[in-house]
This record gives sequence, C-alpha cells and structure tokens, in this order.
Amino acid sequence: MFPLRSGFAALLLVVPAAAAAQDSTRADTTPFHAGQWAALFSGGFSIASLGVLRFTAPTRAWLLDFGFSGGHSHNTSRVNDTLVVDAFTSNADVNARVGRRFYQGRGKSVASFQTLGVLGGFHHMCQAQKPAPGFCDNGWNAGAFGELGGAYLITPRFSIGGTASVAFSYTRSAIRGSGGSVKSWAYHSSVQGLSFAATVYF
Repeated sequence: MFPLRSGFAALLLVVPAAAAAQDSTRADTTPFHAGQWAALFSGGFSIASLGVLRFTAPTRAWLLDFGFSGGHSHNTSRVNDTLVVDAFTSNADVNARVGRRFYQGRGKSVASFQTLGVLGGFHHMCQAQKPAPGFCDNGWNAGAFGELGGAYLITPRFSIGGTASVAFSYTRSAIRGSGGSVKSWAYHSSVQGLSFAATVYF
C-alpha cells in the first residue's frame, strides 16, 4: 500500500515539473522554421539597407543585404549674365553584406540574434568646377562585420527591432584628374549605433 502511495505522490510531483519544463522549452524556441524566407529593411543615421533572410533551421539563417546611397548636384552662378561658376558633384556608394545569423528565443514574440559575415562595396565620386579642373575618385572595400540585435514579432509575419554592429575593412581608391592620378589604401574600423529594423516573413 505504501509503495503505491509513494509512487502516486512522485507522479504528482513529476507531472507539474515536466509541464513547466515543456513551457520553458516552448518559451525559448523561435517562431521560425527551416526553408522560411524574410525581407528586411534597416536604417540608421548614416546608412539604409534592404536584404533577405533564408532560414536553414529555426535558429539559423543566411543574411544577404545591400546598402546604397547617391546623388547629383549642379550649381551655376552668373554675374551680369556672365558665367562665373559652373560646378557639379556626383557620388554613388553601393555595399553588400553576406553573413550567418543565429537566433535565440526570448519569449513567445521576442528573439535575439547575432550575425557574423563579410562585406564589400564600391565608391564613386566626381567633382568639377569650371574653370578649375575636376577629378574623380573611385574605390572599393572589403572586410568583415558582426552585429547584435533583437526582434519583436507584432504578428507572425512582421517584426520590428534594432541592431548594433561593428565592422573592419580594407579600402583602395584612385583619384584621377587633369594633373594625373593618386592611388591610396587604408584600413578602417567602425562601430554603428542602434539602427531600426523591420522584417516581413513569408
């Protein structure tokens, strides 16, 4: 009789503990699944990017994103119908990143993540001001980056969040003008503060 009562009491203790453990496991899992795609937009004070995520597991995904900026300005000054200054500036920057992202569930609708990967880009800028000679600056860069972030799922298909990242890159450039050309290279490191991110999941 006593063994039966002891076994029943042990069962009463084990079942709630198992249920609590199961709830904890569910809380720590992510809402993503292998084969899932996502489109993301991120922007900060100095950069904006568009990208895609391809999940290979509920906690892992490949990231590919592109950042771009550019513009063209033209300035003409005249004094008594006489052309004094005729100037223009044109610039374009294109950057790409490829990396592996790792997720951790922090509750039913929250996930944190870390990303490690490589980056590369191209820079172009031309400037001229008549009658002075103009010049063009073209270059490329390559390096590595890492980021920390989090996402809050407002719905199963949409999340908002933020990221902070660091990057290290090598840059080569060539400036060419009427007086000849100058080539240069440099190493750069940067820390980007918190940037906004919005993601749509498919």
